[in-house]
Amino acid sequence: MSERRVALITQRSDRVPGRPEVRDALEDSWASGLWAAGWVPFPVVNVAAAAEAQFEALRPRLIILSGGNDAPGTGPDSVPARDETESVLLSLAARTRTPVLGVCRGAQMLALFAGMRLVPVEGHVRVRHALTGPLAQAWRGPAEVASFHHWGVAEDSLPDGWDVLARSEDGAVESFANRERRSLGVLWHPERAPHHLPAVLEVMEAYER
Repeated sequence: MSERRVALITQRSDRVPGRPEVRDALEDSWASGLWAAGWVPFPVVNVAAAAEAQFEALRPRLIILSGGNDAPGTGPDSVPARDETESVLLSLAARTRTPVLGVCRGAQMLALFAGMRLVPVEGHVRVRHALTGPLAQAWRGPAEVASFHHWGVAEDSLPDGWDVLARSEDGAVESFANRERRSLGVLWHPERAPHHLPAVLEVMEAYER
């Protein structure tokens, strides 16, 4: 096996019912899926300075902004510490040209960082979407994906250099990318179904070249 590369992946922040605890959490399919695809996954803590130190120490080849929680301005599940952590990582990625994969909330954070506008969408929670567009045509993954989000990206707010790669049946943006910035956002959950994550990671690996 070739040398494994490091991927930093952010975590959701959850309050524990009945206890004065806040826990960082990550769906275990991320770890198993990344490992199976040849990566070494490192969860990022939701302390911005510590996350920056993780980046400097590990020099990752990929940053993944995972799902869970609400992005700023999109709902009551606000997580300022996580927002700050992901903003720091996005700045580090931009400075070092480290590839970034944003998933669901992570895609929303990627969009906000790039200056895009988020808009409410209907019919995108607990459903499966058939995708259309260049990504759906080119990748090896399934054309139907698991969706769980209330907010999407306004297409007319995409800055120069960003392209729509996939849409759902209702025309909503489901994936967007900037090859120069090595950044890809997907508003579905590739970690929740076999073969979806490797297919998305193949797209990201092409951005490394």
